[in-house]
Amino acid sequence: MTINIINQYIELTKKQINEYMKLVFENNFNKKYCDMYTEKYINTRYYNFYEKNENNTIRTRILDNLRELQEELEKKLYVDKKEIENIRLFYYFVLYFDNVVYYRDLEKIIQKITKLREKTLGKKKDGFDKKLYLKMTECIKQKEEFIKRFETNEFYIKLSNYPEKLHIYRVNLKYNIEFPLTYSNYAVEKAFATGIIDEDKLVVEYYLITMQILKDILKQNFKKQYVVEFSSSLLKKPKKLKSLLNIINSTSVQEKLSIKIRYGKFIKNKDKVYDLMRKGYKIAIVMDDTFEVNAKNLQSLDMFKYVIVNKTFKDYEKIKDRKNIIEI
Repeated sequence: MTINIINQYIELTKKQINEYMKLVFENNFNKKYCDMYTEKYINTRYYNFYEKNENNTIRTRILDNLRELQEELEKKLYVDKKEIENIRLFYYFVLYFDNVVYYRDLEKIIQKITKLREKTLGKKKDGFDKKLYLKMTECIKQKEEFIKRFETNEFYIKLSNYPEKLHIYRVNLKYNIEFPLTYSNYAVEKAFATGIIDEDKLVVEYYLITMQILKDILKQNFKKQYVVEFSSSLLKKPKKLKSLLNIINSTSVQEKLSIKIRYGKFIKNKDKVYDLMRKGYKIAIVMDDTFEVNAKNLQSLDMFKYVIVNKTFKDYEKIKDRKNIIEI
């Protein structure tokens, strides 16, 4: 079975946040409230939810959203307002450990947490700083090793901007595999683009682009969009299709990724493509001669994330002004 990289990384992040909070609060750890803050944090940090002002940094949005959650919780009856405030105060430091805020000296951050803990919770040092330092270095190492698990020297993705769409990239899988001289470049390329091999290539491509998206998110870049290849033969292989899509089955990926399908293949597999769209997958439709110009078909183009069209397309003039057009 394939692996959902983004979801696993987020689960690792949640686990590490819990470990940090347990270490800080010890017996006073309140999982219910911590989980609420974690959900708000993850939704802002990794899914880019609650975006009110795109000019604000992720740091500002996270802190604002955590503060809003605190205010919401404080309005409820029978809650310990001081406890809720304290959780938010210590949550601020998660931004350092999760690459939101840059820092040079981990030990200085640990000392700040130690002093705040003693001041607000009345808990003595008692080796806490050393335990937290070991835990944080362990967490950093875990994430570094997680990223390395999906790196490969055999394949890489080539990203190319579409004309006049600088934030949208087409994705092409390339290989660093050496073949004997008896195999021409043409023969190798043809072999990699036929039948089962073509379908299996997509697994590698989807893993690599998911890693690229994860790196974008970690760098706080939510603007880049990617268009990936797809093999329509998979629409007749539900198990294999499900396994492939599992790699990109995450809201944070789906919002940044579009699957390329030719219009003629869409017409033949409408129900299956609609099912993909209902599940959150975005489609970049590639126009071809099977498209018939009428009001219904023109309007239906709006449901696709992108409409990819060549200027030589027979009905180019009738669709060129649509907002979701990508010209090639």
